[in-house]
Amino acid sequence: MLVTDLTIGGLRGYGPTPVQVDLAPITLVFGANSAGKSSLLSVLPMLQQTAARPEVLNMSGDLVEGGTFRMAVHRHDETLPMTLGFGWSAPDGTRHSGAGIFHWDPTRRAGIRTRMIVNNGVEESHVDGMRPWGGQPGAEIARQLGPEFYEVLSRIYFLGPMRARAERTTMVGQGGDDYVGPAGEDMARMLFDDPRLLAAVNDWCTRLGLGYRVRMLAPASQDIIISAGDFSVLALEDIRHEPPILVSSRAVGYGVGQLLPVITQCLVAQDGLIIVEQPEVHLHPRLQSQVADLFIDTVKQHRAQLLVETHSEHLVLRMLRRVREGQLSPDEISLLYVDMHEDGAAFVRKLDVDEHGDLVDGWPGDFFDERLTEVLPGWGAP
Repeated sequence: MLVTDLTIGGLRGYGPTPVQVDLAPITLVFGANSAGKSSLLSVLPMLQQTAARPEVLNMSGDLVEGGTFRMAVHRHDETLPMTLGFGWSAPDGTRHSGAGIFHWDPTRRAGIRTRMIVNNGVEESHVDGMRPWGGQPGAEIARQLGPEFYEVLSRIYFLGPMRARAERTTMVGQGGDDYVGPAGEDMARMLFDDPRLLAAVNDWCTRLGLGYRVRMLAPASQDIIISAGDFSVLALEDIRHEPPILVSSRAVGYGVGQLLPVITQCLVAQDGLIIVEQPEVHLHPRLQSQVADLFIDTVKQHRAQLLVETHSEHLVLRMLRRVREGQLSPDEISLLYVDMHEDGAAFVRKLDVDEHGDLVDGWPGDFFDERLTEVLPGWGAP
């Protein structure tokens, strides 16, 4: 497991006192709308896009659009700190961690890192202000952990809640081979460049019962290549017909285009952490359930760790079923329920799963009770 935990404090609904949220090989995050799920999932991407200038918090970048510090700080109180960080599995098996505390700087009109807290598995310390840190007690630990910290961040792959449909034509030969991009924008190029990856994606399309497989088409004329450049066209074969029918990727249901980048990233990642928001969007219930099997395979084959935000009861229930069947151990899955206290502050509650795939304390509140409300007279809300 790459990332062991997240630290979050002062970001939107989360109060200024930081909380540590433990992760598992597969972590599913669910809860009511606007409770704090997306904020939790944005911790690592936000630190990623801050890495180029680590002393200045970059809240709005290529990965996540978080507005400005004063928009996003808890209760819009610019005097409060914002804390973002994570722990990771070090090469020697111990837990190392790093977290930045950011404050609003009216002169620079940005969130500036005022303190960095570091832990090398033996000692926790900190450094204040910007580099050079001089003789501060935590300076040596910070220098020691810096390369590990940024190495972990380089292996975080974030897929946002709305993946883009593949363009009709995609320029190829642009380099890069392990990240489809936050909207899946680089997926077609990767599939064209790597026939083995394309074959693996099509294998999962078949296993999921998607009804389509991907074809990558290249121009046959050298004159076209010389005048228009190296490009490819992503097309889909409708295999529900015999022989299969070739169709445009824009002519099929929106859910197919949303799922293909998720499949591709789960197959191409190596020893990283994939963050996915709403993998079930535009998918019918059967496919929502089967996406859980893709995630389980990704972990079992040691390709990547997964952190998933979902509203899908079907995906969660399939995970619990696989625990019950012995295909997944309770230690390999973490269910995190995010909600808000009466005062509006977000909290995260871990739901324990037993070896029978049951929640030890049941579902929180009336979450996922909608089905019973609809089919049983007198159950729940009118």
